[in-house]
Amino acid sequence: MEKDRFIELLTKDLTGEITVDEKRELIYLRGEPFYDRNEEDLLRAYWSNSHKEEYDSAALFKRIQQKIEDGETGEEDAPDDTTDIDTIDDELLVTPSFNWVTKAASGLLIACYTFFVFHSYFTYRKELIIKETPKGVRSVFTLTDGTEIRLNADSRLEYPAKFSDSTREVFLIGEAFFDVSKDAAHPFIIHTKDMDIKVLGTTFNVKAYSNENVTETTLLRGAITVMLNHSSTKQIYLKPSQKLVFRNPRNDNRRNALTNTDHTTAMRQLTYFKADHATIIETSWTDNKLTFKNEEFSTLARSMERWYNVDINFDSESAKQLRFTGIIEKENIGEALKALQLTEKFNYAITDSNIRIY
Repeated sequence: MEKDRFIELLTKDLTGEITVDEKRELIYLRGEPFYDRNEEDLLRAYWSNSHKEEYDSAALFKRIQQKIEDGETGEEDAPDDTTDIDTIDDELLVTPSFNWVTKAASGLLIACYTFFVFHSYFTYRKELIIKETPKGVRSVFTLTDGTEIRLNADSRLEYPAKFSDSTREVFLIGEAFFDVSKDAAHPFIIHTKDMDIKVLGTTFNVKAYSNENVTETTLLRGAITVMLNHSSTKQIYLKPSQKLVFRNPRNDNRRNALTNTDHTTAMRQLTYFKADHATIIETSWTDNKLTFKNEEFSTLARSMERWYNVDINFDSESAKQLRFTGIIEKENIGEALKALQLTEKFNYAITDSNIRIY
């Protein structure tokens, strides 16, 4: 089961044993239908709130085995409440001799779908910071190295509270605009589901939503190196005003998505709204503008869902293929849809945060 694999990888993530490839697979799984962000936040909060005592490994293994055999739910150990978390201790003190304990713990999580058994078992050694923006919200923050990041709606960025001695590495799901502080001795690397982007100091945008099959990076200033994860092309160098678009067919099967070789990569120039217009479509969201040019309604709808925190469903297949060009700035969702109706014929109904297009 995909959820079993997700829990196994999340366990490795929490114990600090996850590899970069496994972390990327974890990002993929967050885009699958079973994924529930609130559930993951609950499990992470429970983990971070557990006691920091160490147990004898043999006794711990026995207890884990007993829990699995008994099929207990662990309700008696569940936390009374949860809180929003921004900083989490994520990597544990695990020596090679504890690898088998981690595997046993993964089995328990798969059996029970909870993290209760880890309550009080390990001590922490590294702090992981998670920045998340829900739909309809955008944020700006600065890392300890001076790098400024703008995080678009429905996005997630993970990074250590203290970077390593050799690199500055972050993991992105969603879209972010980076203004990276220059440090030639410590390259800045952004890991996404389809590509890794390496920079020394530059300004660029990355769009890599887990539920979309297109990943793109747009360079405004400086230079970046892109390493594609599923392509024979090892490295691609971008110059200012260039955009790299990578299309990865995800199909319905996650395993196929991770090994599929039918990918397409395209190098393009920045897209201006008009030839004499200063608005760059790829980065206009950083100026609180939702900009689109000859975009299919089905694609625009996903952007509008994130922009307005709504759910948009189509009853008409023909409506999905309608194309629109425009800029949404201060309009509410109703005003935006009415504006779209001025150029193409379709109907819509709004019920709370649900929108039906017909």
